[in-house]
Amino acid sequence: MKKIIIISILLSCSFYIYGQKNEEINLMQADSTWGKEIIKIPFWFAPKINYKGHEDIRFAKGWEEIDSASFWTLVFVWDMNLNTKPTIKFFEDNIKLYFNGLMKVVNEDKELIIPKTNVFFLENETKNGTTTFTGTVETYDAFTTKKMIALQVTIESYYCKKTKRYIPLFRFSPKDFKHAIWKELNNIKLRTTTVCDN
Repeated sequence: MKKIIIISILLSCSFYIYGQKNEEINLMQADSTWGKEIIKIPFWFAPKINYKGHEDIRFAKGWEEIDSASFWTLVFVWDMNLNTKPTIKFFEDNIKLYFNGLMKVVNEDKELIIPKTNVFFLENETKNGTTTFTGTVETYDAFTTKKMIALQVTIESYYCKKTKRYIPLFRFSPKDFKHAIWKELNNIKLRTTTVCDN
């Protein structure tokens, strides 16, 4: 529990530094049981993701509890100056940077060599300007188990014609895609009208 509190403070740090206006950022439709953080991009823990904007991230209730069906269940959106259509390579490279950087700052055992994150995505289809991907992320869980964890992932990459930007929405869970938690995950939607009008 002490670790979770420390990490919550670290993640919240970006929220307070970025300014009070972030309280108004609400890129996704999600009920009040999901925790919320707004993090500035470039990420302080992964500065090599060289874009400007912000991340809206939602945590399922119980995401930090190993025995919960919601363990490691989260959704995030990157609203940034992404003007080129993202490819599989874009997502694989940047998700590696994201999790490698995050786990490095979360880890408290400074003598530990943290295993690198492995990522694999497949592009599925493009429909009405939205391209979908599915895949897996294998990363070191520095938050709770201190072991490698395999996450199932879906990505919806939206194209906003007005701003000529791409907005990716990521959903993560270690549960199989047939598990009931994915119904909850898929109920969280991007507020396309709000996002694409800004």
